[in-house]
Amino acid sequence: MAKNLFKLCMVLFIAGCAAKPSAPSQEPGKVPTTSAPPAVDSPKEVPVPPAVSTGSGTARNLPKIAVIFSGGGAKAWAHIGVIREFEKAKWPIFATAGFEWGAAVAALYANNLSSSEVEWELGKLKEVNDLDQVSQVLFSNKSVSDFKVPFVCPSLNVAKQTIFLLNRGQMSKLLPFCVAHAPLTKPYGQSIAEMADIPSLAQHLRSTGANKIVLINVLASQSKRSFTSDYLSAENILWAQSAAMMAKKIAGVDEIISINLDDFAIEDIDKKREIIAKGAELGYSDVKKLTKKFGL
Repeated sequence: MAKNLFKLCMVLFIAGCAAKPSAPSQEPGKVPTTSAPPAVDSPKEVPVPPAVSTGSGTARNLPKIAVIFSGGGAKAWAHIGVIREFEKAKWPIFATAGFEWGAAVAALYANNLSSSEVEWELGKLKEVNDLDQVSQVLFSNKSVSDFKVPFVCPSLNVAKQTIFLLNRGQMSKLLPFCVAHAPLTKPYGQSIAEMADIPSLAQHLRSTGANKIVLINVLASQSKRSFTSDYLSAENILWAQSAAMMAKKIAGVDEIISINLDDFAIEDIDKKREIIAKGAELGYSDVKKLTKKFGL
């Protein structure tokens, strides 16, 4: 009886082994394929601000400085002198903006981040009346997307009574709308340079990631001289309003560098070399103070 029971158990064991599926055959050196997992989007890289050593083993982040270059006709050439000073101080420029001829300076600087290039390009101009020609000389087929840092300039469409912030497209087509302003030029396409809405410029620059907004005001004055030949003209009143606005605290602007150019007129294009030198001279102390304040 026990012998028969043992034989029955052996038969059942052998049958169970035969029913077990065998492992799939595999060629030597070949890994069996499996279904791929669902694709996962790679995390987007977040730009990290540059850091410098403090000398104590720790690092600090540099400020992201955006500069607004004010209008001023010929006085706008003083911006080049101020740029030289913050280049010497190694300011990290993150974005630029400008209005009237400050827009031309801002665009040229955003393109190359070089004061020498700004001076060189503006030095090519034989006249400033023809804005189409001016734009072609300065930028030809250059696009804002080619610039090294973000750029924006404001324009007021008089017919529509609307302010536009221009920051894309061909610079040769865009610049005239931001530069046109009496007495140097006539309106361009029913538009003129917008010189009053600096808070919107500052807000736009912050949207690019800038965290320090510096305005360079070349309309600062210690006298009551007229900006144009006719003290009571509508042109002079517009310039006086712009100067008065920049003489006080402006929403969104962290610092103002005031350049007093009472010895020069808006129409003194022939004195641009003297104006550039004056900009460097008068901008030196303010740039030095802000360099220390920004921890640079």
